[in-house]
Amino acid sequence: MMKDVNIAGALADLYTLQERDQELDKIKEQQQQLPPELVEVREKWAELAARLGQLKERYLTLQREYKQNDLEIRDLTTKRKQAEDEQMQSSSVREQTQFENRIQQLSTRIDELTELTLPILEEMEQLAEQIQALETEMAAIKPELDALEEKNAERVARLEEEYQAKLSKREEMAASISANLLREYQAIRRARKGIGVALVYAKGSVYRCSACSVQLPTHVAQRVYQGQQVVRCPSCGRLLWKGPQED
Repeated sequence: MMKDVNIAGALADLYTLQERDQELDKIKEQQQQLPPELVEVREKWAELAARLGQLKERYLTLQREYKQNDLEIRDLTTKRKQAEDEQMQSSSVREQTQFENRIQQLSTRIDELTELTLPILEEMEQLAEQIQALETEMAAIKPELDALEEKNAERVARLEEEYQAKLSKREEMAASISANLLREYQAIRRARKGIGVALVYAKGSVYRCSACSVQLPTHVAQRVYQGQQVVRCPSCGRLLWKGPQED
């Protein structure tokens, strides 16, 4: 078991280390927090890109339908021409009538397909105009988006430099703390939203954990203030420190 002064000193160092860790956490949060103007332009770009994708998908669907109809019209037109040629070469009335019926059937189907194809072409033309308009709008936004992205990248890089500098000092500080105590603190901190060490604060005869605000049993508070061992909060499991005023 550590001597009293070593326990108190270790927890004091650990609490100071936690302050450094929280500074590092804040820097990481700042790196992830995008400037409002960048968020706005990104959202606008994403909205336009989504709309553009939908329009292009619809255009391709119509294009496939048009090509399918066009191929069928071409095939039917060829068959009709062949039937007309064979009709001209036929000699009997019966054959003439059969070819006439065949030609009429082919012509009717061609007319149906042509009638179906015209609205497709009209919609494709409208979509092409809308696609061009969106692409023009996106091209106008792109320079602003690129500039904001570059500015944000520079901001993140500056924060990363600050982070690495503070991390180096943090590691130097951590090297002076007991490895077992440090591992315990880090495990608690990961599980408890970045807080591994909590102060004990007193109000009259009531002692509470500063992290979870739960009232501590008297014997737990006494063990913390005696400083003979590392004590954890019976509620949240964080390491408890009596604070600098009691050192």
